[in-house]
Amino acid sequence: MRYRLLILTILLCAVILPASAEPNIGHLPVATAPVPSAKELVRQSDLIVLGWMDSAHQSYPTGRSIPQGKIVHYTQTLHVKKVFKGASPRLLTILSSGVEPLPDTSSPLNLTYTGPLAEGNYLVFLRKVKGSSLYSLTGLWQGVYPLYQGKTIALQGAGFADFNQLSWNEIEPKLKSIHP
Repeated sequence: MRYRLLILTILLCAVILPASAEPNIGHLPVATAPVPSAKELVRQSDLIVLGWMDSAHQSYPTGRSIPQGKIVHYTQTLHVKKVFKGASPRLLTILSSGVEPLPDTSSPLNLTYTGPLAEGNYLVFLRKVKGSSLYSLTGLWQGVYPLYQGKTIALQGAGFADFNQLSWNEIEPKLKSIHP
C-alpha cells in the first residue's frame, strides 16, 4: 500500500510539475548596446552563422511602454546553413524587441527596436540570451547582413564595411583576419 501511494505521488508530480521552467519571454533582456568595431562584433558574438530567417514570428508583451507605443518581444526561427563561430543546432530561435504599433520607417525608434527581420538569407552575429535557449543580435543592426545576389550587404549607418559585399566563400577568411 505504501509503495502504491509513493508511485501515485510521483506520477502526480510528474504530470503537474513541468520538466523545466521556461522563462517568460516578455521579461527576457534584449541587449541594445552597439559595439565599437567589427573586431568587437566578432569577439562579443557567441555565434556567427549564415541562415534563412522565417517570416513567421510570435509576439510577447513585455509590460513596458513608451509614449509611441508598447514594447513587444518577438521570436523567429533561423534555419542555420553554415556556422562560422560557435556550435549551433540547425534551428535557432532569435529574440528581438519592437514597438507596436509599428513606427514610421524614418523613426529613430527603429534603431533601438529592430522588431522581427524580413524573410531571407542573412549573415548574423548573435549573443546567447541569459536564462534561455534564445539568441539576440549582437549590436542590434550591426549584427545583421542580408544576402543579396549571393553577397552580404552592410546596412547603411549600422553595418561594418568589413562585412559588405562578401560571398559565402569570403566570409570565413574575413572573420579570421579580423579576429583570429
